[in-house]
Amino acid sequence: MFKKLMMLSWRNVMRNKRRTIITGIAIGAGLASLMFSDALFVGMTAHMVGSTTCTWMGDAQIHRAGFRETARISYTIEDPVRVQSMLAADTLVVASTGRLISPASLQSAMEMKPVTLMGVNHLTESQISMLEVAIDTGSYLSGDSMEIIIGYKLAEDMELALGDIAVITAAMADSGFASQMFMVSGICKFGSDQYDRYTAYVNIESAESLLGLKGELHEIAIRFPDPMIAMNPDLTFYSTFSPDSNTAEGWPTLAPQIASMLGMVNVSLSIMAVILFGLVLFGIINSLFMSVYERMYEFGIMKAVGTSKLNITVMVLLEAFWLGVVGSVLGAVFGFAIIEYYASAGITFGDITLSGVMFDKPLYTIIDWSRIWIYPIATLLFTTLAGLYPGIHAGNLNPSEAIRKSI
Repeated sequence: MFKKLMMLSWRNVMRNKRRTIITGIAIGAGLASLMFSDALFVGMTAHMVGSTTCTWMGDAQIHRAGFRETARISYTIEDPVRVQSMLAADTLVVASTGRLISPASLQSAMEMKPVTLMGVNHLTESQISMLEVAIDTGSYLSGDSMEIIIGYKLAEDMELALGDIAVITAAMADSGFASQMFMVSGICKFGSDQYDRYTAYVNIESAESLLGLKGELHEIAIRFPDPMIAMNPDLTFYSTFSPDSNTAEGWPTLAPQIASMLGMVNVSLSIMAVILFGLVLFGIINSLFMSVYERMYEFGIMKAVGTSKLNITVMVLLEAFWLGVVGSVLGAVFGFAIIEYYASAGITFGDITLSGVMFDKPLYTIIDWSRIWIYPIATLLFTTLAGLYPGIHAGNLNPSEAIRKSI
């Protein structure tokens, strides 16, 4: 019996091909929009997390407890040699690099500006940050004690060019101030004011000498196989590298605004899904009620010859199911085609900044196979359920009234 109802409902759906195609396209457009939005949000998430972690931060960092809050030069990592040895043996850690960080002033022949001095290990820094890739003119650090890299905006503000002399003055860890002369060896372009206008980069040995911190570190930046690993608050890495004096933290803690943005993205997608599914439901209900009223005589005859209320309801439900199949197939085809196109072409937003993240490069759609399949299935399910009310209405029709009203 069910097989006959399936065949009969398909025949009924195909009676009015124009209505079926229009309804299917409407369902498919909603599904394709939802799939594209999901792929776009996944791509946006990957871009925001990648920009945050790959630009400078890394996936996680280790500091002396209280250093991030106070930026005190004397708050260096306890036993940095042991910590780095443990990191080298940790299978979760892909790469790590140590840094010295201090507020300082940069003076040229024309200007003096406050900057953040970054002492970096030129051999390992390129495994964590984009410093080497961001060099716009000049060269990356080679280990020479006089080398300094500055951002292009800082170079413009201070009228510095390659080969010019600049003097860094900073407070020493014990007491007093120290100054050291550097030669501009490279000018970088990160696309962020923080790194292009307010930061200067030198070899870590030069920073050690300037700050009086031989063999000490303020920060160790870490790279994981996947930055999303850092989102697990129960990751054993955090407890392992957070003894009494040191603190290990992931990028969600270091950049809470990005973590909040990701939460907002998921909420926005959920709201969009509810709206689109609601529109689909009302569209299907309207289409099926039109079909029911057009076939009042048919339903009246079916009731008169003894067709049960349940069979009529199931038949209308199956008609909704077939509409869902048509719409889901069309939507999946359109959705994947659009996603694949923008996965190659990308979407350009221009030079905009959102929560400190630059969108100066194209944003590419990314398919998350772990959840993209849910949308066609959910569309088919909700479309089928949308036929429940029209189906019950058709099953409850009075045979004599249905035949009389249709004549």
